[in-house]
Amino acid sequence: MDEVADRAVTLSEDLAALLQQVRERLDQLLVEEDRPVMVLKAADELEEIVASVGPTAARLLTRGEQETAPEIAQALGMTEKAARARLNHYKYLDR
Repeated sequence: MDEVADRAVTLSEDLAALLQQVRERLDQLLVEEDRPVMVLKAADELEEIVASVGPTAARLLTRGEQETAPEIAQALGMTEKAARARLNHYKYLDR
C-alpha cells in the first residue's frame, strides 16, 4: 500500500502548509488548551467545506472519460476499490 501512496499527487506547498497549520492548531486546542468544543466546531466547519467542494471535484473527475479509474486511484494514492468508494462518498455529500 505504501507503494500506491507514494505515487499519489502531491499537494501544493501552500495548501499542504495550511492543512498542517490547521492540524497543529486543532491538536493545540485539544492538548494544551483543553477546548474540545472548539475543535468539534472547527471539525463541523471543515466538514462543510468538504461537502461543498468534494462533490464538485468528484463530478469533474468522473464526467466523461477524461481520467480512468486506475489513474484516479493512483492520483489519490489508494486502490481502485478505495478510490471508487471515496468518489461515491463525495457524490452522496452533494446537497
